[in-house]
Amino acid sequence: MFGAWRLESLVAVGGMGEVWRATRAGETAAIKRLHTHLARNPEAVALFASEQRLTTTLPRHPNLVHGHEAGSVAGTRPYVALTLAPGEDLRRILTTDAALPMSTARATAIAIATCDAAAHLHATGWVHGDINPGNLIVDDRDHVILIDLGVARAIGGGGAVRGTHAYMAPEQVRGEAWTPATDVFAIGVVLWELVAGARLFHRGPSWLSMAAVIETTPAPLPDPSLDAIVQAALAKDPAQRTPTAAALAQLLRDLGN
Repeated sequence: MFGAWRLESLVAVGGMGEVWRATRAGETAAIKRLHTHLARNPEAVALFASEQRLTTTLPRHPNLVHGHEAGSVAGTRPYVALTLAPGEDLRRILTTDAALPMSTARATAIAIATCDAAAHLHATGWVHGDINPGNLIVDDRDHVILIDLGVARAIGGGGAVRGTHAYMAPEQVRGEAWTPATDVFAIGVVLWELVAGARLFHRGPSWLSMAAVIETTPAPLPDPSLDAIVQAALAKDPAQRTPTAAALAQLLRDLGN
């Protein structure tokens, strides 16, 4: 038991916490709780508190994770109860069903849904900062939910390097300010990987992946029209990049019309 929640099965473990499928009086939820060893780490506690606030107060969106309860157990173990998203994370899907390379139509549909979730977040003044296949839950009808607001920052915030190294924008690697274009870069990486069937900046050690983000020019995709959109999303200079997730979504929708 975890307070009033019965923990049924472990769903995921990350750097900040763990997620459990849990039940309480007939209710089912995903319980995300801070790791025990981080409970006395002020920075970790503050980050988790920010995630608690964001997930429970943001206006709902069908493609974005939603939290309906936040608190702590025994006063020391903070948690947030999230709507349990059906499906599996995209990274797991890609490694189990030989889905790569993905068709342009399917890949762009996933990218558009991700853009819609990110654009909703941007409209409230926040940047996700950790969009990657492991944070995209996809069901058997390809409905997408963007999860994990653990490193989200207010637009214009910067500082410590946070996120998943191979999906960070160059400005994240350099500790500079985050803008909506920061999430655009990550979505561009995901879309490139889905269509190319390969990893773009992943090099193993984190420092090599971050160096690749700064130095590596993505190879062109087979479809010239799609490639032009993706390359614009992957511009190293945020001032030259597609500026918003909403703009990227519109470009991808226009491509399919």
